[in-house]
Amino acid sequence: MTDATAAPARARRGTDRSYDVARAALECFSSGGYRLTQIAHVAARLGVSVGSIYRYVDSKEALFHLAVLETLGRVADAQPSPLSVKGLEDTVALLRREIAREGLWPVLAKAARGPAPSDLRREAETIGGELYDAISARARIIRLLDRCAHEAPELAEAFDEGVRYPLMANLVAWVVRRGYAPERNRADADALARGAMEAVAWLAKNRPSDPTAAAITDEQARRAAVRIFSSAFA
Repeated sequence: MTDATAAPARARRGTDRSYDVARAALECFSSGGYRLTQIAHVAARLGVSVGSIYRYVDSKEALFHLAVLETLGRVADAQPSPLSVKGLEDTVALLRREIAREGLWPVLAKAARGPAPSDLRREAETIGGELYDAISARARIIRLLDRCAHEAPELAEAFDEGVRYPLMANLVAWVVRRGYAPERNRADADALARGAMEAVAWLAKNRPSDPTAAAITDEQARRAAVRIFSSAFA
């Protein structure tokens, strides 16, 4: 799921207010969750009337869809205004198409079923870097789904089936295949895989919004993620 950066959206805002609405919707849903966030919250964030938001979306479901489009760099797909969707099913379908279109961790997927290379540490470093880059590039949509999916089972199902479960299955399979944990005890392999993955995920996804980590640059975060991940399998 390609997660666009903020800069392109800002560059287009002079001609279409929908980009401001999309960004405000993303911020509101990411912080308040799906159930509690209302169109009035987005209007208040922008300092406009609720009625003005209805120029761009015709429902809360459409507003959430617009927030997802913002993370994908595809707000232009919401034209012409107002955006109308059948419900969350349209957003779920969009997410499933995006997930199916992209290979999110090709190196890990290949390693999970392939023979061991001569340099195991180098392989682990490459996989750690791949995972960091995949999460970092999609941090906004992951944060949005992390916050909202548990409140909407259909969203959780799409995210879990398309991303979470396959990722952990590949990672655990790689851990076992390389002998980092015994095959007879999958719980050990799962714990090791999840621990290493959580370190990478925090540095790639949560660090940018954590004020206590403001001094850590992207380059430093990536370097640390690769080091921590590969060290887990030393």
